[in-house]
Amino acid sequence: MTPDPGAAETMSDISSNALSDDVIAVQRGPTPTRSKAVYRAFGATLRSLRTTLARTLEKPTTIQYPEQKTPVYPRFRGRHKLHRFEESGLEKCVGCSLCVAACPAECIRVVAAENTPEHQVSAGERYAAVYEINMSRCIFCGYCELACPFDAITMGNDYELSDYTRSDLIFTKEMLLAEPIERTPLRREGE
Repeated sequence: MTPDPGAAETMSDISSNALSDDVIAVQRGPTPTRSKAVYRAFGATLRSLRTTLARTLEKPTTIQYPEQKTPVYPRFRGRHKLHRFEESGLEKCVGCSLCVAACPAECIRVVAAENTPEHQVSAGERYAAVYEINMSRCIFCGYCELACPFDAITMGNDYELSDYTRSDLIFTKEMLLAEPIERTPLRREGE
């Protein structure tokens, strides 16, 4: 039995009609001229070369680092600091360990203890008997600062945290409660 040529044409007509309903014709813009095509290809390179050449004509800025500190922005996240209440002198940290749970680097260690009437350390029922931050693991993300409901820990602007041994980079509660030795200057608006 030979196939009927008319039947085959009918099947192809049916399949092309079915496809035409599903296919969307994309209208393209006009083809760019040769000069526009060259500019599109090399425009970004030419702009970057212009920026590079403009920077080479500027005088270099040198900061004498140990004597002059580089100003940082006000939102810079540097050295951690634990706080006390100004009027009572009690620690703000109540040992809730929310900062430990929020820390992605797992560099904070808090061991809580109970406050007693004769030994009141914080305003809550508990206090942080041990509060340590391993600065060699800290990524300075600020999640500990955001997680603290009492604003007991904040991040200052000090960035000079280097030391000679790794064990010296574990900041204890006493180190975090103490004031930093030197202040880092802040940038003013427009700098």
